[in-house]
Amino acid sequence: MDGNNDAVCDDRISKLPEPILHHILSFLHAKDAARMSTLSKVWDSTWNSLPYLDFGDIFDWSINLNVVIDQTLANRKKHKSSMQKFSLCLRHYAGLCNVGNWIKIRIACNIKELNLRVERHDYQGNFVYGSLPEAILAAKSLNVLNLFGFNIELPAYDGTINLSSLQELHLSFVFLDEQFIKAMCTSCCNLEHLSLQYFNGLTSFQVGDTLPKLKKIDLVTLEPPHSVLQLVDIAAINLEDLWINNLYGSTNVVRITACKALKSLYLRGVDVTSNWLEELFYSLQNLVKFELIRCKNQKTMKIASDRLKQLRVVDCHNLISA
Repeated sequence: MDGNNDAVCDDRISKLPEPILHHILSFLHAKDAARMSTLSKVWDSTWNSLPYLDFGDIFDWSINLNVVIDQTLANRKKHKSSMQKFSLCLRHYAGLCNVGNWIKIRIACNIKELNLRVERHDYQGNFVYGSLPEAILAAKSLNVLNLFGFNIELPAYDGTINLSSLQELHLSFVFLDEQFIKAMCTSCCNLEHLSLQYFNGLTSFQVGDTLPKLKKIDLVTLEPPHSVLQLVDIAAINLEDLWINNLYGSTNVVRITACKALKSLYLRGVDVTSNWLEELFYSLQNLVKFELIRCKNQKTMKIASDRLKQLRVVDCHNLISA
C-alpha cells in the first residue's frame, strides 16, 4: 500500500466464497457461530445456510435453550438447507425428550453425520442409559453415526433398520440388543467401520459375510459383571483392521476366520494358545502388523510369515519361548 494514500478499511473476509465461510464457522460451537451472524448480512446468510451444527456440551438445560435449537433447526428446514453434520452432548437428561423432533428435522434435510451423546446418573451415581430416538434408525442419508450413552434396540413399530448409506457406526457406553446387531449386519451393507466400545447386553458378537465393505472393527469390552460377552466370531472377507481389547479377560472364545484381507490385528486380554496362533497366521497370509497384549495363558509362540513387518508382544508374563 502506498504510504501517501489513506488506508481503506475493507471487509475482505465477508467477500470470501460461501463454502469457505462455512468452513470457518464449522470450527465454532453453534452459539458462537450464531453470534457471528450479527456482524453483517453476509454472515447472517452464512449462518442460516451453515451445514454443520455443533451445540457442544450442554450442562444446564433450559426452556430458552430448547427454543433456540427449535428455531435454528426450523429456520434451516424453511430454507431447505442441507445438513452435513449435527452434534449434541446432553449432560442433563431432561433435554433428551426434545431430541426426537430435532432428529426428524435433520433427516428431512438429508443429514450425513450425527453425533449424539447423553450422560445420565441415578442418585447413587450409577450410569443410566438413555432411550434412543427411533427416528435415527430410519435415517437413510446418514454416512456416519456416533452414539454415546443409549439403550439401543430395534424400533418397536416394525423392528427394522433403514441405514442403507451408513459407512461408519461408533457406539460407546451403550446397552445393545442382540437383535439389533443381527439386523445391522443384514441391512447396513455399505458399512466400512464398526466401533463398539464399553458396551453391555451382548453375550456374543458375530460378524459374517453380510457386510462386504467392512474394513475396520474396534471392540472394547467392559469389566465384569457389566460385560456378559462370551463369544467373538469375526468372518468378514474384506476386513483389513481388527482391534479386540478385552480389558478384563471376560470373553471366553474368539474366532477369526475367512478374514483373508486382514493386515493389522490387535489382541489384548484374549485367551490364545500356541496352536491357535499358528493356525491364525496360516489363514492370515496378508497380515502386516500384529500386537499381542496381556495374554496370560500364552506359554509358547510360533509365527511363520513372509509379510509381517511389525510384531509387538507386551505383558505376556508366562511366555517362555518364541
